[in-house]
Amino acid sequence: MNTIIISTISNEAASKTKGLLLKERLDPLLSSKKHNIVVDFSGITRFASPFFNHSFAALALVYGFEQIRSIKIENISEVGQSTYQTSMENAEMVAQYDKQIEEINQIIDNTPKKVTP
Repeated sequence: MNTIIISTISNEAASKTKGLLLKERLDPLLSSKKHNIVVDFSGITRFASPFFNHSFAALALVYGFEQIRSIKIENISEVGQSTYQTSMENAEMVAQYDKQIEEINQIIDNTPKKVTP
């Protein structure tokens, strides 16, 4: 069993920075095809999508969603689970509609910005 206890990395699961720390721990396990990976959220009460976007979702785009979903998540609150699920669903949408996302970003980038005097 390869267990990562989030509280040894951070006291929250909300920021991009902390998500990247988790990604650094998960990546070698995934690349070496380790099985039975567990991520334990005991004691964690703050959750936000940047954490999940820069850890699980980012790795799902590399290793595939099935491999990431095989990671067992323990002791996560309902809010944390919902935030995780939303992040993964958004990553799947990006993966499926990659070309459309590029087009949307071009439209956003080319939209005139409001200039305040």
